[in-house]
Amino acid sequence: MDGVLKADMELFNSRKDIEYYELSVFDAEWNAVPFAASERVFRLPYLERKSIPIYIRDSDKNRVVYICSQSKILKGVSQATVVSSKICSKVK
Repeated sequence: MDGVLKADMELFNSRKDIEYYELSVFDAEWNAVPFAASERVFRLPYLERKSIPIYIRDSDKNRVVYICSQSKILKGVSQATVVSSKICSKVK
């Protein structure tokens, strides 16, 4: 599609306590950059891998610095030791 760039984000879930993740895209100052994806929040079972295409407007391509995934903790999970984490990849 004209005016749209595609990046593939590959994720691997190595955490037994987490099954859901959320994607986000940021610039150098950690401001959100608009993007599209088939799923922004998705289920990824333990030890599984998933590739998600991320679409960014051509006009925003020079702003994009980080593509991140953040683990999502389900409401009502009673484990006191569950920690949410954000992992970011720097775009080349």
